[in-house]
Amino acid sequence: MSENFSYRSYVADEKFLSEYNSYQRRYAQTMRESDKVLVAMVKEIARQTDGEPLDLLDIGCSTGNLLLHIRSMVPGLNLTGGDLALSSIEECRRNPGLAGIKFEVMDLLALPAACFDVVIVNAVLYMLDDEQYRSALASLGKCVRPGGTCLIYDFAHPFVHQQLTIYETSVLHPDGLRLCFRPMVKVEEAAHRAGFAAVEFHPFDIPIDLPPAPYDGEVVTYTVDRKDGKRAMFRGALYQPWCHIIARRSKSE
Repeated sequence: MSENFSYRSYVADEKFLSEYNSYQRRYAQTMRESDKVLVAMVKEIARQTDGEPLDLLDIGCSTGNLLLHIRSMVPGLNLTGGDLALSSIEECRRNPGLAGIKFEVMDLLALPAACFDVVIVNAVLYMLDDEQYRSALASLGKCVRPGGTCLIYDFAHPFVHQQLTIYETSVLHPDGLRLCFRPMVKVEEAAHRAGFAAVEFHPFDIPIDLPPAPYDGEVVTYTVDRKDGKRAMFRGALYQPWCHIIARRSKSE
C-alpha cells in the first residue's frame, strides 16, 4: 500500500462498496451491538433537550442502517445521512424504508459549518492517517453547533505512548486497508485542538459471543473470552480496542 493512500480510494472502488453495502444490509433488521450504544447515547442527548428537535448527521452512513434504527427508537429528530460514495447515497434515496431522511454526498474532511446538533462518525476515523485525522476532527468541530455533540465509534486504547498503524491485506481488501490505533490521550488532545471542550471514552464491551472466523476466508470480527468475564474482539490475528467517544462543544462559544 502506498503511504499516500487516501480514504477516498475506497469510495472509488465500486467492487468494495458493493460488497461492503451487502455486509451492512444484514443489520437493517437486527441492530449491531455497538450501534445500540450509539442509539442509547442519542436518546440521552434528546432527553436532555426537553423535546426540542435536534438536527443529526450520520457521516459515513453507508446504507443508512443506523439512521433507520435511530428514527425508530428516537423519534422527532431531523435526520441526515452523508457519505462520499454517490452509489451509497443513491441506494439510500431509493430505499422506501428510509423515506423522510435526507441523504447528501458529503466529504468528512469538508463538512458544512455549524449545521448539526449531533454528528455521528461510526467506524470511519481509524482508516485515516494523522494528517487526515486532524483534518477530520477540525471539520467535525466546525460542523457541530456550540453545545452540540460528536459521537465517535473508533479504535482507542489507554497506552499513552503507543500509536500503531497496520496495513492489512485480506479478501475484501487485497490492496490493503489502513488501521490506526491511537492512544486515548492523543485522541483527546486532537479533539481539544478541534474545538471540543470535553471528551469521554467508553470502551466497548460487546455483550454477545461472535463465532471464530475460518482461517482461509475473509477476516471478520470474533470474540475470545477473558478471565474477567468480558469478551475481547479480534479481527483475524488482530485485537480491536473499539471505543465509543463522546466529544462535546461548549455552549458558551
